[in-house]
Amino acid sequence: MDVVKVQEALKAEGLEGWLLFSFGRSNPLALEVLGLSSLHLTRRFAYLIPREGEPTLLCHAIEESLFPALPGRLRTYHTWRGFVEGLEEALSGIRRLALEYVPGGQVPYLSRVDGGTLDLLRGMGLELLSSWPLLLPFQVWEGAKLQSHRRAAQGLVEARDAALALLRENPRATEREVQARMAEVLARRGLVFDHPPMVAFGRHSANPHHEPTEKPLEEGEVALLDLWAKEPGGVYADLTWMAGLRLPEAAHRAFQAVARARDAAIAFVERAHREGRPPRGFEVDRLARKVLEEEGYGPHIRHRTGHNLGEEVHGSGPHLDDLETHDFRPLVAGLAFTVEPGVYLEGFGVRTEVDVYLHPTGPEVTTPLQRELTPL
Repeated sequence: MDVVKVQEALKAEGLEGWLLFSFGRSNPLALEVLGLSSLHLTRRFAYLIPREGEPTLLCHAIEESLFPALPGRLRTYHTWRGFVEGLEEALSGIRRLALEYVPGGQVPYLSRVDGGTLDLLRGMGLELLSSWPLLLPFQVWEGAKLQSHRRAAQGLVEARDAALALLRENPRATEREVQARMAEVLARRGLVFDHPPMVAFGRHSANPHHEPTEKPLEEGEVALLDLWAKEPGGVYADLTWMAGLRLPEAAHRAFQAVARARDAAIAFVERAHREGRPPRGFEVDRLARKVLEEEGYGPHIRHRTGHNLGEEVHGSGPHLDDLETHDFRPLVAGLAFTVEPGVYLEGFGVRTEVDVYLHPTGPEVTTPLQRELTPL
């Protein structure tokens, strides 16, 4: 926590303070920023960084010993009245306050403070604003994280290749057998994941969150492989690859459409950075979906164009989304995200997914770009 840099950001945004509030683990963003994610907290705490002066940590007395030495002064409370009084004292003189909140819950990844606490703070005469500009510097990657991501991406490619090899050796392999093969490769490389890889054959591929079954791959069916992993303590890589045996023209046509949408999204991000205007997440999503809509696939879009990558596979940073949410945050240098347009028809679905890291000079695609469906 670099308090000086945060205070400079507060001044730049016209804010008088940032309140990092959580009830236990209710606000993972606050925990991550303060380095508290590994603590077992069960009570309310609040950490105020004012625009000027030292921060204040307000926590329950029985959890005081759990907190590391955060910059600033410490105050404890025992009762709810003591908590409110401590907040009022810390916030004295502050009117424009940032916290993990977005009006209308527009971006759920950012709306982490409960409505009752918002009511309490407004009752103190505070104007509440979103902390998203303050969070962005904590959501970018440094060199070590980028290298960790690259190693994870190499592991995904190895696991993908093992899955394709299994399907060529045994065209009747089941979804679960292919899933197990990929998970085995990832584990052998020391990579971890929150959920095993997703494998979907034929009609199952029309469900973006399908759970693998004992279904074997049939001739004429697509095989969708979706896998994600990271090094322990690292950041995620995420990849989707598609294959099939003697596939119909409709599958090839749909895949070419999502590939064009993917490439248009990446080109838009590259052009915007070249012009010195970081694009916003919703803009990229709109552009990619327009490509699919113009080719008649609009009714078959089921999800956003991409998500942020971080220590969680769906990170808390900006997403490529104007479908499920309206993500107005800019894609600034140091962020990483997926580009994964997909369409899901009645008998099958297709998706292409790559990872992108934003350098100051523009985007780098860090995973393989699939140009056509892989024949088995």
